[in-house]
Amino acid sequence: MQDLKKTGCEIKENLPMNRYTTLKVGGIAETVVYPSSFDELIEALNILYSHKLRITVLGAGSNTIIRDRGISGVVISTKKLRDFKIIDDTVIAECGAMLSTIMYKTMKMGLTGFEFAAGIPGTVGGGIHMNAGANGGEIKDVVDRVWIWKDGIETVLQRNEIRFEYRKNDIPEGSIVTRAAFKLRKGDRDAIEKNVKQYLAYRNSTQPVNQANTGSIFKNPEQLPAGKLLEELGFKGFKHGGAMFSMLHANFIVNAGDAKAKDVIDLIDDAREKALRSRGIELETEVKILGDE
Repeated sequence: MQDLKKTGCEIKENLPMNRYTTLKVGGIAETVVYPSSFDELIEALNILYSHKLRITVLGAGSNTIIRDRGISGVVISTKKLRDFKIIDDTVIAECGAMLSTIMYKTMKMGLTGFEFAAGIPGTVGGGIHMNAGANGGEIKDVVDRVWIWKDGIETVLQRNEIRFEYRKNDIPEGSIVTRAAFKLRKGDRDAIEKNVKQYLAYRNSTQPVNQANTGSIFKNPEQLPAGKLLEELGFKGFKHGGAMFSMLHANFIVNAGDAKAKDVIDLIDDAREKALRSRGIELETEVKILGDE
């Protein structure tokens, strides 16, 4: 760890990860590193790679479940990497920049294209990796280029080099998104603000935004929305320990009080098993499950 300390990164040890996820579950992380600049991030990644240490990157902790055994190796937190700049109609952002913050800033400047991010509590890095989307749009619609780090090398991918699909893409496995550029368009600020208000009102009325949750648990299968399927299967209000499928939207699991990651994972397993047995539908998780088994 002496090499890491020389980078200037803040380093903490033995941190409970329930403080770092929106669902408020997770065990202890051995080491958490907080780069405060792009240069510190790259230097830290290169040092960890040279020492063959396991690297886990954590952004805002939404759409993330960290197991109760915690995370061995080193967690890179991007919470200090939130800078972005807007040049004409292009946004260039660090991986830890919040999608919602970019949305509000570009809205105020009369730039359209980022409204889909209204209410999404994620970061640029996480959003790229899962092709985050809502409100009729996805991050793929505005991506211009993406910088990635893998095995000690940072490269840039142009939009036409990345194949995005529903909640995924073909960026090489093990890559870490370090920065991204987004191309927007001039629009009518009043119209943009009106749309965003409508998106947020709908989200607030249909999702458990006032309870600790993960965001959507499952991707929507082709046959019907996951929330509708889970409601039909009787999962609204169904509990394991302190975790419960939301009474407001069945594709959300909320922390109903001192939930453990195991409670959440048990609920996910129950839903997948019943959907397959009762309807022949294989549910695929949208959330990422991290940590030691």
